[in-house]
Amino acid sequence: MALGILIQLAAIGLIVIMLGAIQKKIFVWKTGFWGKGGNGWHYDLMLLVMNLVIVVTGGGKLVVPA
Repeated sequence: MALGILIQLAAIGLIVIMLGAIQKKIFVWKTGFWGKGGNGWHYDLMLLVMNLVIVVTGGGKLVVPA
């Protein structure tokens, strides 16, 4: 993603990873949104939304097109 090559595909892959992390924290570890001691899934949700913005907007003008 840092080089701007295939940025939308990389963002989709990171969205899948973040969905898996959120799923594990909610259903396996039974962690709340904020969690105990900062171990909630709020940070994972923030990264998911940031990658979703990259997928929707196309990444900006410095992206190498695929």
